[in-house]
Amino acid sequence: MSSPQAPAPAAPPRNKKKKRKGPFKVHRYGGWLLYFWHGMRFGAWVRLLRRGRFDVTLNCLPNIATVTIWTPVNSGLYWISEALYGRRADRFEAPPPVFILGHWRTGTTLLHDLMSCDPGLAAPTTYECFFPNHFLLTERAIARAFNVFLPKKRPQDDVPVAMDRPQEEEFALSILGLGTPYNTLAFPRHGPVDEAYLDLEGLSDAERGRWANGYLWLYRRLALKHKRRLLLKSPPNTARIKLLLELFPEARFIHIARDPRAVVPSTIKLWRALYSTQGLHNPPRLDPWLETHVIETFARMARAYEEGRKLVPEGRFAELRMEDLLKDPLGQVEGVYRRLGLEGFAAARPAFEAFLAARGIHAAGAYELAPELEERIATLLAPYRARFGYGG
Repeated sequence: MSSPQAPAPAAPPRNKKKKRKGPFKVHRYGGWLLYFWHGMRFGAWVRLLRRGRFDVTLNCLPNIATVTIWTPVNSGLYWISEALYGRRADRFEAPPPVFILGHWRTGTTLLHDLMSCDPGLAAPTTYECFFPNHFLLTERAIARAFNVFLPKKRPQDDVPVAMDRPQEEEFALSILGLGTPYNTLAFPRHGPVDEAYLDLEGLSDAERGRWANGYLWLYRRLALKHKRRLLLKSPPNTARIKLLLELFPEARFIHIARDPRAVVPSTIKLWRALYSTQGLHNPPRLDPWLETHVIETFARMARAYEEGRKLVPEGRFAELRMEDLLKDPLGQVEGVYRRLGLEGFAAARPAFEAFLAARGIHAAGAYELAPELEERIATLLAPYRARFGYGG
């Protein structure tokens, strides 16, 4: 019997050519995503660039060029849309909206997607929020065409993406040129902007009035489009209850909470993805400010929410936790309908069940926190943790 042969010596590795890191190298955290700036009118686009001191990088120029080409088209379509639908939208009376509130990554998207299955409710679509200037005119004709430019899932998680899926109207505010913290997405290297528009405190009466008028302009056109009670979801609205009640005295509010030890790292991941995919300079270089900004914004939003919820009449407010929603989605949603006096749960139940069966409810991600970050969360967000039962 012959003895086994010794393995042949491995061939020396070939020298691989190093990839050049030229000025057009794109660093996308979380993958590629279409610029939502494509929905801007030309004037708003120029103002955005001027505000960022045109601090763009070469690797973003192809996308910036397509936005620049498209924005004059948006301007023309806006004037046509307003001529056809503007007066009708301004006169249209809709049922009072339902607002979903909660910090980013607390389950607001899941709740929004689920409740939007109710045929008695209507959520703004991604197309309407990304092209707010003329969706009344163009959505039916061209919305589906834009799906080819979208990934199948969001860069920060596994939530499906499509132009006809529910979306948060905060993106539309940025595209319309209104004040919103989402304007930070354009030039993240410069740090946070428009922070006063998180809770609308510290604004002049004129600034606050312009923002309110712009929000109503968008709301009326969404209401005309859907002709049903609107289901609106925008995390910054968590800190805007006072003004929202002034604009919509009969509105309903739903707040969803989640353990901040999961929310904070998940939000950091969210912003890393969006600042990378939407920034007009790349890479965004967020490390000097992102972590502190997320925690302090969370604490500020929680304080504003506690003040605002005291203003809401009984019977128009409901609270739940993401952990409970994941365990018993139908039971939690039924409880929300009951507390808010909303009709239609029984009729919508088959649609809810179909959504849950198709989408599935995955367990929320777990995060291992650095001791310093965990200590900062425990200190700055102690009132929130105690309020919603996350003190352990």
